[in-house]
Amino acid sequence: MKQKEVKREEFYLTILNQIKSGSKPIDIAENLNISRQRLNYYIRTLKNKGFIEKKGYGVWDVKKDVKTFSLGTTKPITNLHALQIRFPILEGKILDKDWEIKEKLKNWLPKYKDLTILGGLTIKNNNNKSLTVWAKTRNIESLNEIDNLAFKIRSYIFEYFKNKHACILDVFNCEIKNLDIATEDKHAEGMRRKGEKFTLNLNKKAEKIFEKDNLDAEAHIDGTPFKFSAETNDKEWKRAYLSMPFMMKDIANATYYIAKNYESHVKLVEKASKVMERLDKKLGAKPRKIKNKLGSQLTLGDFNANN
Repeated sequence: MKQKEVKREEFYLTILNQIKSGSKPIDIAENLNISRQRLNYYIRTLKNKGFIEKKGYGVWDVKKDVKTFSLGTTKPITNLHALQIRFPILEGKILDKDWEIKEKLKNWLPKYKDLTILGGLTIKNNNNKSLTVWAKTRNIESLNEIDNLAFKIRSYIFEYFKNKHACILDVFNCEIKNLDIATEDKHAEGMRRKGEKFTLNLNKKAEKIFEKDNLDAEAHIDGTPFKFSAETNDKEWKRAYLSMPFMMKDIANATYYIAKNYESHVKLVEKASKVMERLDKKLGAKPRKIKNKLGSQLTLGDFNANN
């Protein structure tokens, strides 16, 4: 008996279990009521992921036995590749004798300090005029984590320097100076040559986190932190990028709906056209006056225009 409906997310596990039971591809395709071409796609994916291996023509062997997985709907990895915040110093002086010197400038020596709090922070003293804080790179599950982290950093850094250095930071005028949100795209890895980088100016300002933010929005593709990274400093663009598969599905559904309705519409138009042709023949070559129930007269041209 054919299994007429199997949800997409269950195909891989169902196919894996049927291979394990000794079924051949031709039998699996019949059981799932899908084409051999579609089944080959799933089998090829299972092979590439290391779940099965080919033993002979139409014969496969299970290498990894699992109870659940979602190969067809794997969520891409998104990495907070850079988050840099600048804090103006209102009053006080930072005691940075034990801070690290990483660079030497002409008129002053910037000093750095690392903190392990909030997943790791690096702080730079800009000659006691401002502070720059970098968050350590990390993978994130949602874009909301970026805002939450930024506000936590703002609160923590203010309290830290107030209590430890008697230094007051201007948290109302702090701003994001750099933001880089990277998403891995394994399917597109072969499209980028080594060293190539593509940048797109989005011709807008990036979506703000803090009130004073003023970043020009851009998106780019390069090889870090992933082999193929789609990166941006604009959360609006990133939302659109991450929701693209769902948008494509909605477009496909909408296109199918329009096509089906257009098909029925065409049939109605064709039927109406045949009616008008028959009416044309009855009336002759020249339009004749037709009396309606109200006694007024209409020509065939009037009839077409009103109907």
